[in-house]
Amino acid sequence: MRCAFCKGDTEERVIRYVQEFDGRVVIIENVPAQVCTQCGEQLIRPEIAEKVQKIVWGEVPQPKTVEVDSYNFAEVA
Repeated sequence: MRCAFCKGDTEERVIRYVQEFDGRVVIIENVPAQVCTQCGEQLIRPEIAEKVQKIVWGEVPQPKTVEVDSYNFAEVA
């Protein structure tokens, strides 16, 4: 498969998918994706994207919650 952006080769990998939704950050580990070996662009197949969105929207039971520090750069710089 070729990258839609740089036309480089892609390979199947598992990625960490991060998305902000409804005021929270959702992190999904081990998502299958095609990743460009040249520019790093990540492409998720439609059937995988559908499952990812169900997780993000809260339609799948949440296995764990972690606490992270959050900083506002404008306030600390």
